[in-house]
Parts: sequence; C-alpha cells; structure tokens
Amino acid sequence: MDILKRSLAPITEEAWDEIDSTARDVLSGLLSARRVVDVEGPMGWDYAAVPLGRLVVPEGTQPDGLEYGLNTVQPLVEVRAHFDLDIWEVDSIIRGAKGINLDNLEDAARRMASFEENAVYKGMSTASITGLMESSPYGTLHVSGKAEDILHQVTRGIQAMMAESIEGPYALVVNPQMWLSMSTYVQGYPLKKHLEEQLGGPVLISSFLDGACLVSTRGGDMRMVVGQDMAIGYYRHDKTTVSLYFTESFTFQVFEPHAIVTYNWTD
Repeated sequence: MDILKRSLAPITEEAWDEIDSTARDVLSGLLSARRVVDVEGPMGWDYAAVPLGRLVVPEGTQPDGLEYGLNTVQPLVEVRAHFDLDIWEVDSIIRGAKGINLDNLEDAARRMASFEENAVYKGMSTASITGLMESSPYGTLHVSGKAEDILHQVTRGIQAMMAESIEGPYALVVNPQMWLSMSTYVQGYPLKKHLEEQLGGPVLISSFLDGACLVSTRGGDMRMVVGQDMAIGYYRHDKTTVSLYFTESFTFQVFEPHAIVTYNWTD
C-alpha cells in the first residue's frame, strides 16, 4: 500500500478509471504554466527540497579556527484538496450509467489548478517561490484588447528579450479577456495565428492570470520541480460517502528573469 491508500476505498477499478479520466480532462485545460516552463520529475514523495548549491556561513569566529556552512535548499510545497463523492453514484459507473455526478471532483481539480497556477505565476512567499509575474526586470507593459496593440506590445516584449540575448521560441499566456481578442482578424488573418508565427510558439490561456506573460521557451531559464505529481488519494468513507483528495508536491524557480515579460490588461 502506498501513501494514497487507494486500495482501501470502496471504489471499483472501473470507477477509479472514470475518476482519473475526469480529473485529467479538467486539469489539462487549466494547467498552462507546465506547458511553458521546464518541468523536472516526478521525483517521488521523499524528495522534499531542491539543493541550491550554496552555503550560508554563520558570522563570527568558530572554535579552533574552523569554518562551516549550511547547505541551502528550496523546500517543495505539498498541497491537498479534499472532496466527497456519493458511493451509490460512483457504483453506478459499473452499472453502465452515464452522466455521473462528479461535480465535487471537478471543483477540487479547479482548486488544485488555481493553487499551482497562482504559485508559478504570482509567487508564494510562504513556500519560497518567486513567480513569473514578479520576476521580470523590464517593468510591466500595458496592453489593450485592440488587435494592433496586442501585436505591437508582444513585438516590444520580444525585442526586449532579444536585446538581452534571450532567444526564442517564445510563448504567450493570456487571461480569459485577452483570449477573446484572439478571435479577431488583422489584415484578413486571425490574430492568434499572427502571434504564433511571431512567437515561434503557442498562445495559451490561463483562467488565473489577471494580465499576460511572455516567456522564452528555449529552456534552462525557469523550472518547476515536481515531487509527487498530481494524484487522487483515499481519505475515509462511511455508508453513503467516500472522501478523496487531490495532492501534489512541487516548487518553482526562475534562473533568468530576462526571459520573462509581463503585461497589464486594460479592456
């Protein structure tokens, strides 16, 4: 038995397949950051911290003229999101029922996605994570919903990175409002296609961004380190309800801030 304790749950193999499939479908549409940064792992539950390769040397003279230093690490944050499912409803999966009510699972998946996306984009000081949106040294650019302005500001961002020898390809992650502008046309050509040709990479949406973020995806500039990848475990059950939870552990690091350009959105 592993830490997820799935074998203790009153859930059939077919039902677990449906639960896992639904979770993947929800999360795949919400986890944008993983698609634009380097991802290492999963390293396993016992991977608790990332070595930073530096020492902290205490001040003051040590006995016998000795010196010592402490290795610095960046700890992984471990998160759980609990949810309940009706046992009778889950059992209906094996009976061939369609449209099973997994709303609580989907809500928990969204909460997990929100936690991860916010940590990577906006940072999390309590977990020693500096986010993409707070790392850029260029200053925040302003972009409106007008197609021509979006093209111009993205060009400015790319030029700023190229001036610092930050090569592409690049990716642009936008908020839901800016995503709607991607359906407009510029000189008879979809704006999204214009941008992707300019970037050499994708335009993605994040439901949790307030503005937009342009990053180089050449590799080596930022990374997400995963201990336990996103998974569902068993918590407890009674006669009518089974309690499950999503869990993962990760941290995020930025090595080259010049590979990031951030935008404020003004409609």
